[in-house]
Amino acid sequence: MSAEGLGTKPDWACFDASWYKRHYHVILDTFGLHDDESITQFYEEFGVNLAHSPNVFFDEEWYRTSYPDILPLIEAGEIASGFAHYCAGGFAQRNPNCFFDEEFYCRTQVCMSTQQLEAHGLRNGYDHYLIYGAREGRDASLFFSMKLFLRENPDFLYDRRKGAFVSFLENFMDPAIVTCRTSACFDPEWYMRAYPDVAEHISEWQHPLRHYLGNPAPSAFDPNPFFSERFYAQTNPDVATVVAGGAFRNAYEHFLRYGQYEYRRPCANVNLAEYARDPSVSDAVEKGEYPTPFGAYAVLYGKTPDADGGRQEPEILCKRAYRRMAEVRAATVLQQGLDFSCDLPELSVVMVVHDQFAFTMTALSSLRATCRGTIQVILVDGASTDATSVIERHVAGIEVIRLSENVGFLAGSNLGLARAVAPYVLFLNNDVELMAGAVDTALDRLRREEGTGAVGAKLVRTNGELQEAGSIVWNDGTTSGYLRDASPLLPEANFVRSVDFCSGAFLMARTDIVKALDGFDPLFAPAYYEETDLCVQIRQRGFDIVYDPDVVVLHYEFGSGKSGEIASYLGRNIGKFFHKNREYVEGKYSRDEANVLKARFADAGSRRVLFIEDYLPQPEIGAGFPRSNDIVRTMVEALGLHVTVYPIFPPRRAPVTRYRNFPDRAEVMWDRGIGDLETFLHGRAGYYDVIWIGRTHNADRLKPVLAACGEALAGCRVVLDTEAIATLRQHGRMRIMGQTDLPDLNGMLCYELRNTDFIDRFVTVSSEEATLVSGVVKQDVHVLGHVKTPTPQGRPFGERRHFLFVGAIQNLESPNWDALSWLNDHVVPYLDSLLPDDVRIRMAGYVGGDIDLSTILTHPRFELLGAVEDLAPLYEAHRVFIAPTRFAAGIPYKVHEAAAHGLPIVATDLLVRQVGWEAGADIASAPETQPLAFAGAMQQVYTDENLWTRIRRNALHRIFLENRPDDYSRRLQDILNFNN
Repeated sequence: MSAEGLGTKPDWACFDASWYKRHYHVILDTFGLHDDESITQFYEEFGVNLAHSPNVFFDEEWYRTSYPDILPLIEAGEIASGFAHYCAGGFAQRNPNCFFDEEFYCRTQVCMSTQQLEAHGLRNGYDHYLIYGAREGRDASLFFSMKLFLRENPDFLYDRRKGAFVSFLENFMDPAIVTCRTSACFDPEWYMRAYPDVAEHISEWQHPLRHYLGNPAPSAFDPNPFFSERFYAQTNPDVATVVAGGAFRNAYEHFLRYGQYEYRRPCANVNLAEYARDPSVSDAVEKGEYPTPFGAYAVLYGKTPDADGGRQEPEILCKRAYRRMAEVRAATVLQQGLDFSCDLPELSVVMVVHDQFAFTMTALSSLRATCRGTIQVILVDGASTDATSVIERHVAGIEVIRLSENVGFLAGSNLGLARAVAPYVLFLNNDVELMAGAVDTALDRLRREEGTGAVGAKLVRTNGELQEAGSIVWNDGTTSGYLRDASPLLPEANFVRSVDFCSGAFLMARTDIVKALDGFDPLFAPAYYEETDLCVQIRQRGFDIVYDPDVVVLHYEFGSGKSGEIASYLGRNIGKFFHKNREYVEGKYSRDEANVLKARFADAGSRRVLFIEDYLPQPEIGAGFPRSNDIVRTMVEALGLHVTVYPIFPPRRAPVTRYRNFPDRAEVMWDRGIGDLETFLHGRAGYYDVIWIGRTHNADRLKPVLAACGEALAGCRVVLDTEAIATLRQHGRMRIMGQTDLPDLNGMLCYELRNTDFIDRFVTVSSEEATLVSGVVKQDVHVLGHVKTPTPQGRPFGERRHFLFVGAIQNLESPNWDALSWLNDHVVPYLDSLLPDDVRIRMAGYVGGDIDLSTILTHPRFELLGAVEDLAPLYEAHRVFIAPTRFAAGIPYKVHEAAAHGLPIVATDLLVRQVGWEAGADIASAPETQPLAFAGAMQQVYTDENLWTRIRRNALHRIFLENRPDDYSRRLQDILNFNN
C-alpha cells in the first residue's frame, strides 16, 4: 500500500472553499463573497465561531455535540473549533462525522494500528478509507455499508471519480437521500415515521442517523422496528448495568458489538437464534450479502433471503408478479367491460395476439384509459385457444380477424393494417400496459409535427429498468436499445430525439405512409427486424422517427415468444436487413461504446452544444433566464442543434413531469452540477462542438474545469454569453445609493473579465455593452439581444385595470428589490392624489425563499401574486406595465415581453436608453431620480386612452422590427459559426 500522491487525493484536513461556497451559499451571497481567498478569510474570522464545517468530510456541529468536552475547550479559548481539535490529534480516536467510525474501521476493515497506518503515510483510518477503502467497497462504520447502500439504492447517482461515499456526504441532506438506507443497522425511513418530532425538525438534524447518534437521550430512541432499547435492557440486566456505567452509549451499541453474535433477542417478537439457523440466512451472510443474521432480518423485515421460492433473477420474479396482476386486472375488466365503439376513429390500433388473454385485456384496458379520442381496435387472433376466442363478449366495438394458425406479428400486422381507416395507426403488443397520456402524447406529436412519420415509446421492463429509450442501428446491421438496463428517470432517457427506429411493441405512424410502403416487409417473416426496416423505410422517405419519453409503456418483453425461436429469427434477419438497407446501414457508426452518444441520434451529423448556466433557464425565474431559455429554444428548434443543458446548481431531483416552457428536444442534466462536470466532460470526450457559458462569473468557475479537460475538449470552441455586464449593474447601484468615490468603470470591467482568456468568442445583449467588452478583450464580441413575436391581446382600454410589475427578486441587491422599494416609498405616495384608491399595483415574479417583500411593500395599493407560470392572462387583464428600475445592465427582457403582449410601458430613462426606444412615443418614461415625474407618467398613460393606444401601437411596431425570430436565428448562427 502506498499513499503516493496523497496531496491530490481526498484530504479531511484541508479547508475546501468550493464546497464551503456551495454549502453556505446563503450567508456568502449575503456578503457578496465569491472568490476562494475571501471565502477562506470569512471562514477563519467568522465561520469557525458559527460552527461551520470546513469541508465535506468533517461535521463540526456533530463533533461538538457528540464529544461533550469540545465545547468547554472552545469556550475557554484552548481550541478554535472541533475541526482544530480533530486535526491536532483527535483524529486518532474520534470520529469526524456520524457515518465514519475510526475504531470500527481500523479494527474490522483494515485490522491495522495507528503505527501501521503511519508507516504507510496515513494519519488514521479515515485517511485509508477515503483514499482506498471507499473505492474498495469497505464499510465505513456499522451505520454505513457501501455495498448495502448501493444495493438498496441502485438509482443513487455519483461521480465515480470521487466515489459513492463522498457523493453521499455531499448530498445526504437531500430529502430524496435522507430516507435511503445506509446500513443494515439503521432504518431511516422507519425512524422518521416512528419519531414525528425528528421528522418535523429534520432540517435541523439534517439526517435521521445524525439525530440518532448525536441526540442527548440515546436510550430514548430505537434504531429500527426490530430492536427495543427498553426490552433489551430489561431482559439483559448486565447490559443495563454497563450502559448506566457509561461503557456503552446505549443498549443498541452493546447489541451490535456483542449481543447479536450471542443471539440475544433484540425485541420481544424476534427470535434471532432461530432465524440465524435458517440455511438461506447463513448462506447469505457467508456470501457477504448481509453483515450478520440480524442485519439480514432488519433489511428483509423478517423474511428469509429465499422467501419468494428460491434465489431467482429479480426480473423473473417481476415478470411472475406482472402475470399475476394481469390476471387480476383481466378479472376486473371482465366485470366492467370495455367499449371502443365509434363512427369516425382518430386512431387505428392493430394488435396481433395468440392466447395470453389476461395480457390482452390489460393492454386494451390501459389503451381505453389513456386515450381521450375515438379508437378503431383491430385484433388479429392467431388461432387462440383461450378466452381470446370469445373476446367480443367482453370488448364492444372491436374488430377481430380470426386466423386458422398463428402467423406471427409481421403477417398479422399487415392484415390489420389493411383495415385501418384512421389517419394514424398504432402497432401495439398485447404484453404491454400503457402509462397515462401515452397515446394522446404520441398523437399530439404526429398532429403538430408534419415531418414526423412515426413515434416510439420509452419502454420500461417489469423490473422498472429500461428496455430502450429509442434504438440504434450500427454499421454491421446489428441494433441496440439505447440505455437498456438503465433507470427510466435518467436525464439521457428523458428528451425527445430523432432515432433510427423504435420497437414495434408501441409504434405509432402515419397510416398513409405505412400503407404506401405496404406495411412490414414479408422478407422478415415471421418476426424481428421488421419494425427496424419499416422505420428505416419511413426515414428514407424524408420523415423522422421520433422517440418521445412522455410516451411511457410497461413491457413484459418476449411475452408471446419462445426464447429459442427469438434467437433464431434475430440471427437470420440481421443479414437480410443489412443487405436490403446497405447504403443506410453502412453510413451509421461502428458498434462501439464510445460511439453510443452520437449514434443515439439518427441525424448524428448535427452540431452539438453544451449550454452551461447557473440554473435550468426556465422563464418564470426571471433574472436573465428567459433570454437563456430563448437561446436554447432557438438552438434546438430553429437551428436543429443537439443541445445539452447543464446547470451549475441543478435541482438534483428527477422532475415529476417534463420541465415546462422548455424545448423537449434539449437534454437537461438535472442530476449533476459543477462538481460532476469534469467527469461528465471526460465521459463525453470529443462529443461537443461548442460550449456555451452563460454569465461572466461562470468563467471563473469553469476555467479550471475546462483546463483539466483539454484533451477531451480538443476542437471544441467556447462562447461566453455575458447576459448582462455585472460591472454596469454594480456601478449603477453604487451611484444610485449615493456613493461618491465611485471606482473606475473600466477597471471594474477588467476585473470582471479577468478569467476569460480561454474564451473563443464573447456575446453581449446590446451594442453598447459589446463596445465596452471589446475595449477589454481581444476576442470577437457579438451582440444577441431578445427574440419576440408580437402577440397583442384584443381586450380594450376600458376593460383593463391596474398596473403590472413583473420581476424576479433573487437577493436584496436585486435591481427589482430596489425598484419596488423606491416605488413604495417615493412614487406611490404621489399616486394617492392622482388616481383612485382602488387602482392596484400587482407584482408577479419569483421571490427567493429568504426574501420578505412585506417589509418594503407597505402601501395598500400593492398586491403580491408571486411566481406565475403563464403571464399572458396578466398582460391581457392589466392596463399599464411599469418598470421603475434605477440600476441595471443589459436590456430589460420584461420591457420587450410586455410590449410584445400589447401592454404600454412606463419605465425609467435608464431602461429607455437600454432598449433604444423613443420616449413619449414608444414608451412613457421619467428620470429614475424623480419619483413625482414617474408617478405623473403612470397617471397619464393609465387615464389617457389616446396616449395608451399610441404607445401600445408604436411599441408593437418596435418589437416587430427589432426582435424578429428569423433575424435572431441568423445572429445566433453567425455566433456559432467559427469559420467566420
